[in-house]
Amino acid sequence: MNSKIPEDLIYAAFFFIDIVGLSNPILSTETQRTKIIKLNEIIYNCKSFRDNWSDSLLMLPTGDGMLIGFRNGLEQPLKLAIEFHKKIAEYNQKVTNVEKIETRIGCHIGHVFVVKDVLENMNLWGPGAILARRVMDMGDANHILLSNDLANDLIEMDEYYEKMIHPLHNFGIKHGENLLIYSAYGEGFGNSVLPKEKIKITHKILDSEKNVKCEKMVFDVILKEKADSTSLERRYYFSNESSEPIFEIVVGIITNSAEEFQDLNVEAFDENNKELEISKILASTPFSKKIIIKLTKPVFSGDSERMLKMVYDVKLSRNNFENFFLIDTANFELNFSHYSNISPTPKLYYIDNENGNKNLITPITQKTKGIFTAIKWEKTQGINVKDMIRLEW
Repeated sequence: MNSKIPEDLIYAAFFFIDIVGLSNPILSTETQRTKIIKLNEIIYNCKSFRDNWSDSLLMLPTGDGMLIGFRNGLEQPLKLAIEFHKKIAEYNQKVTNVEKIETRIGCHIGHVFVVKDVLENMNLWGPGAILARRVMDMGDANHILLSNDLANDLIEMDEYYEKMIHPLHNFGIKHGENLLIYSAYGEGFGNSVLPKEKIKITHKILDSEKNVKCEKMVFDVILKEKADSTSLERRYYFSNESSEPIFEIVVGIITNSAEEFQDLNVEAFDENNKELEISKILASTPFSKKIIIKLTKPVFSGDSERMLKMVYDVKLSRNNFENFFLIDTANFELNFSHYSNISPTPKLYYIDNENGNKNLITPITQKTKGIFTAIKWEKTQGINVKDMIRLEW
């Protein structure tokens, strides 16, 4: 068996760009041609491109854009995208609306084969290039989108990238697959708005959703000093109901104000306080999010003391906090902490989905320590899926 890697198989970081709206019939052929020429000129004059002009650079024109493969570093596509956005903004300020160029960019890392076409010209084909194109296709004007693979590598490499790369959503691509897309944006580059009408998720109930049994759920709600935002910490103590191991946990977030997923600053940790990866965003509406969190080690039948902690921030449109339960839990605990000078009068209600009854839960402890007051409630009779709790103050 020959396991030698083919010489024409190349691993690279890819930058895929095209011009948005170039086929618009109101544009003359000359205007379309001018935009393509100008796009090529601006790319060529980017330092991020010229510094890599060597055998390490792969290029493939695509008519209304181009594919560029960098063999010498995974940072290069994002660096080029940021530099290009700043140069194209300068150009657009000097021309008429019809002449302005809007683009979308997709970045990915992976393998391609270098093949020749019928005229012996170099061509690129393979999953690296294909996925870079599909990532780009998810974008609207001015989006710089990254695949999960590239985004995670960049964030792990340097915290500088963590500040500019934000998870957006899972997007449906061909063959029933879903791809977690990240967006890069900051001062002078990118587009922070979620792409419109591109979210088509193929979602089936996962085995991990059916097999996870939640033994206890704990919510820690910390009211900040301005009383218009809340820090939330959730802890799920769970076990496995099946003989098959569980590798991921599905969790949901309900907010009472409209928020983008990236603004929640969601982080997840295991029982050893090791940070966990958010591998997919299954659903994201203004008031509801559903995500998959990948575990560092699987949960086997009989495992005990397994825990998932999730931390996030939410804005408050009213003086209340609600949670709609997506899984059953045998025990529930809520701890509400606030600055003592705010003096809210909190009440916790349990809303039964079957009959719609709203039942007041009596707090079991209330303590003031220093500048903080902490109140604790427990519900030991269990909470069923689709039930709600509502905290008012």
